[in-house]
Amino acid sequence: MKAGRNDTCPCGSGLKYKKCCELKENDSRNGNRLFREREAALMERMLPFADEVFGEDAIDQALLLFLDDEGAIEFDAGDPLNPFFLPWFLFNWTIEPTDPRPIPESPVNKTVAEAFMESHGGSLAPELADLITASNRRPLSFFEVLESQPGKSLKLFDLLQEKSLDVDEDAASTSLRKGDIIIGSIMLPIGDARTRPLALGPFALEPSDKQQVLDLRQEILQNVSATEITEAVLHNQEAFVIGLYLDIIDTMLDNTEEETPPPRRR
Repeated sequence: MKAGRNDTCPCGSGLKYKKCCELKENDSRNGNRLFREREAALMERMLPFADEVFGEDAIDQALLLFLDDEGAIEFDAGDPLNPFFLPWFLFNWTIEPTDPRPIPESPVNKTVAEAFMESHGGSLAPELADLITASNRRPLSFFEVLESQPGKSLKLFDLLQEKSLDVDEDAASTSLRKGDIIIGSIMLPIGDARTRPLALGPFALEPSDKQQVLDLRQEILQNVSATEITEAVLHNQEAFVIGLYLDIIDTMLDNTEEETPPPRRR
């Protein structure tokens, strides 16, 4: 039960709630909102930079790789996958030396974020430079929700790397439930702050999908002849991680056309 503003704060300080933890919660919410606005503004600057430096077709080429599709695909600004795809495009996608280049000058073996940092040098505000550094080349994994504090944070268990982590998160935490499975990438901490998600898949998977993720873990370990999955391994096996998520979502959407409820948006 939530404390009233004039009640004694449940933290035990002896102060009224409005003079104690409510202030801290408001500060946290304002900090999360400021962070999201800064992150969105940065990506809005990086997208036209990607068009200019990597070529206007770069985002379509990246989308083909992301979806593992060989057909002709054009980026759709209204696609529900964009909050998941766009951070991957800006911070993870690279053109390999053997890949076709959208334009002859397209950088090779560099993320859009790395090229953006090089281009802007010391002109970037320190907080933006820190944000790029914390977001660049972060691996994707599957996470089980262990605990959710709506509007505040998530306690997650990385099913592929087998480790627990706490992240500040004020959006998806309002809808995720214990046992849900999500795909995403986690930023490095900035300063003394806790970690935050960089990208999360738009649909939460059901607890019943957990076994497929655990089966994928075993397949990856066999692929690389290892006993544990490191971040380097996740990068190397990224296509399988994304592919499983998209396959499960496709199945969920196909079932929606029959009799089951639609997949839950996180």
